[in-house]
Amino acid sequence: CAVIEDDGLHAAFTVAHEIGHLLGLSHDDSKFCEETYGLTEDKRLMSSILTSIDSSKPWSKCTSATVSEFFDDGHGDCLLDAPQNPLRTPEELPGQSYDAVKQCKLAFGPEYTVCPGMDVCSRLWCAVIRKGQMVCMTKKLPAVEGTPCAKGRICLHGKCVDKTKRRYYSVSANGSWGSWGSWGPCSRSCGGGVQFSHRHCNNPAPRNNGKYCVGKRAMYRSCNVKSCPQTGKSFRHEQCEERNGYQTNAKGAKTFVEWVPKFAGVIPTDMCKLTCRAKGTGYYVVFSQKVIDGTECQPYSTSVCVRGRCVRTGCDGIIGSKLQYDKCGMCGGDSSTCIKVARTFTKRSIGYTDVVKIPAKATHIKVRQFKPKGQHRFTAYLAVKRKNGEYLFNGKYMISTSENIVDLNGTVLNYSGWSQRDDQLHSMGPGALREPLIVQILATDPGKPLDVRYSYFIPKKQASEAEGNSIGSLTKEG
Repeated sequence: CAVIEDDGLHAAFTVAHEIGHLLGLSHDDSKFCEETYGLTEDKRLMSSILTSIDSSKPWSKCTSATVSEFFDDGHGDCLLDAPQNPLRTPEELPGQSYDAVKQCKLAFGPEYTVCPGMDVCSRLWCAVIRKGQMVCMTKKLPAVEGTPCAKGRICLHGKCVDKTKRRYYSVSANGSWGSWGSWGPCSRSCGGGVQFSHRHCNNPAPRNNGKYCVGKRAMYRSCNVKSCPQTGKSFRHEQCEERNGYQTNAKGAKTFVEWVPKFAGVIPTDMCKLTCRAKGTGYYVVFSQKVIDGTECQPYSTSVCVRGRCVRTGCDGIIGSKLQYDKCGMCGGDSSTCIKVARTFTKRSIGYTDVVKIPAKATHIKVRQFKPKGQHRFTAYLAVKRKNGEYLFNGKYMISTSENIVDLNGTVLNYSGWSQRDDQLHSMGPGALREPLIVQILATDPGKPLDVRYSYFIPKKQASEAEGNSIGSLTKEG
């Protein structure tokens, strides 16, 4: 919220100024505005000191761009609700209801009047008698529009003009959209970027309380969708990697920090922020409120970030495309080239016991432990290890209770973390395993029954391999 002192009609400018700050606007002479948009003329509402306002162009380029971005990012949706009792804007100019004398009394007090000999249209000076002498003071702003300044003349745009010119300002005109501009640069050189086209409400621009244009000001499309050379790192990983470097710890020692993307624990609305974790630790930093347009929202997902929001794409990487990956991991396929393996493991055991060996090229992997009937708590833990014996989750009798996401050469595995409510593992995205994985169960009570259910898809030609790793019949998905 903002606290505004009521010091007369000019408080309206202060209200607008402070509302601007609430919407994230900086002063026009701030370092951000000057470095981004250059020096701004005075007479704008977001100047650090309000001395006069150009009513024909009250907002600076920095303000216009910043507030447009604020609304484009969806932060202004709360303003879309229509008021129950719309406020009617007065047809007369404020100076017609409040002459210069009344403005002085509102600004400084009932004993004030207009300071003689001053041009009220450029700056309103107000006078008071103190100890027999006239003292003039000002709020450094002109009298409001429509203030009488001479016989038959009123203040308009900071000048004392014939009041007949008021008719020009009384005719309103609704705004209309101009033509769409050309497409801008692509945000990526490969891998699926985003480019924009804009239009402006200037054909004509709204005038004298005319309605602003309704509809989208910008549109976007996919560009440079060809795949990037394989580096083993995602585009988001590369953005985190740019922050790698030496940092000084509390003891003054410099250590090299390598940053990797953080996905575990990030809520859906924050997926398009650049959140990076220091490799090998739980320490993370939000480096930017928005990743570069075209960055995947989640590992190997078909949604990309555009202006800080997730937008669906097809499996071909094109925004608006309806193509999807099938269960076999093929773009636009019909799942006819693979079969589904689905089993339940119930063997009582103690220690680490193999549940299934999931073969390479498997997709859509799901493993979940259920509580057997009549059992109120888990007495076992899922574990996953590679062919070389390296554990990915819950090895060496060390149990993870928090969510873990591992990128295994292009296949992203998500482990829920063990709790009394959940214990499951699934693959994210369409990527097929490039190496076999061994799923195990770590049981601590041989007398307790187990209920582990798993499923995955595998190419038909590997059906015999799946038979050797599983118990039961195979089912076709189609």
